[in-house]
Amino acid sequence: MSKSSMISWLRSLFRDKGVLPGVNLIIGILLVGLLAWIGASLGGGVWFFGAILGLGLALSLLDLVRLTSRRDLSCRRFVGSSQERGREFAVELEFVNRGRVPLHMNLIDELPPVFVRPPIDHPYGWAVAKGLICPVGESRFVYQTCGTIRGDYALDRLYVRYRSGVGLWVKQMSFDMPDRIKVTPDLSGVRGSLARAQKLLMLQGGVVKRNVSGDSEFSQVRAYVVGDDPRRINWRQTAKMNELMSNVYQPEHGKYISILVDCGRVMGVELTEVNRLEKAMEAALSVAALALRQGDYVSVTVFSNLIRAHIPSGNSLGHLRTILDGVYGIQNDTQESNYSHVLSYLESVQKRQSLILMFSDLTPFLLQDDLLSYVQGMRRRHLFALLGVQDPMELRWSQSVPNTVQEAMLKSAAQKIRLDKQERIRQWSSLGLHLLEVEEEHLAGVAVDSYVQAINRGML
Repeated sequence: MSKSSMISWLRSLFRDKGVLPGVNLIIGILLVGLLAWIGASLGGGVWFFGAILGLGLALSLLDLVRLTSRRDLSCRRFVGSSQERGREFAVELEFVNRGRVPLHMNLIDELPPVFVRPPIDHPYGWAVAKGLICPVGESRFVYQTCGTIRGDYALDRLYVRYRSGVGLWVKQMSFDMPDRIKVTPDLSGVRGSLARAQKLLMLQGGVVKRNVSGDSEFSQVRAYVVGDDPRRINWRQTAKMNELMSNVYQPEHGKYISILVDCGRVMGVELTEVNRLEKAMEAALSVAALALRQGDYVSVTVFSNLIRAHIPSGNSLGHLRTILDGVYGIQNDTQESNYSHVLSYLESVQKRQSLILMFSDLTPFLLQDDLLSYVQGMRRRHLFALLGVQDPMELRWSQSVPNTVQEAMLKSAAQKIRLDKQERIRQWSSLGLHLLEVEEEHLAGVAVDSYVQAINRGML
């Protein structure tokens, strides 16, 4: 056997397979030594020492021989194929022991580094789960984890250490159990938007919609509430129910919504918990879910210097899964975003009038003067809105109280940047373009509100 193969064998012995001494074996060796010393003190000869040593060795070998072999063990892993980023989920491991010795198991699941694994203290090293399997029986082990970065990941080996009740020896082995798991964006905001859909579409009173004639359709009859348009009181139902009843109208279905998500360099800026791209993805999915629920057609395009993904228009709630499958694994790259390219591409694939919602950083967009005329040309047929996240560092320095000359210079620079940006936003807004820069926690709500306002006011 060569030196390299010997090293490989030694490494595999304590990684994939092998036999390790248990804690009880060390205690047993100390106990045998103590008995031998006591025997020698009492005048015992070589035969007494040999008998004690032989008895300890026989018990040790018996424990090793009785340990269940690999062919008598089998396992399976149960895990969902898709999980949300930052949301804990359970991984279940099922073990079957066909041997006749109860086994104390310690399991190490080979998860990718982006998954959080809970540490469990035990005497045989680090593990994600541990427990007891009865002889000729099965047992299930469950541990909690969560993915911190979106993407498609592979789960491979499961490492196992087990011992008998005596615990003199510990066997170690591994099982090949290939699985794949998708970590998708956090959809808690999407579910919240769907739960508040009726309220967001102003169907419960409080605000009178300014619909253009013919742009709404009858939805239901309900009790009149403060804020309803008195012209929509249903007098026939009022007479039957002996209380004021009002007709409810909702915007006409079938509008086209085009969502653009920037994944270029500027979207990799870290915010409080995640980067800008994560917030943009969650806001885009919130708008998409609400629009699909209302029967509108939604398309999603992710871009940087090139088109990274394009999901054509669909108008069923099941289309949200298609959108998720198309964008869940896209990460931000180091390239500068090409806005002219993506707008030109969108015009080539979207022939109908649509609401264009772009999620990006406002600073690089506003600095490209040639885009102004281009977007003005698009506005003849489409509605355009650009939503961005405020830079927390810029906001913090502009509102800080300086104590040194250096801090005063930083505050002055931050305020100059904010004033220049606000001036450009006012300039673009005066031409009928909708640009907003909001705090990260309000991005999804502002995006949904922009969609609601465009639909309710009959702007499409």
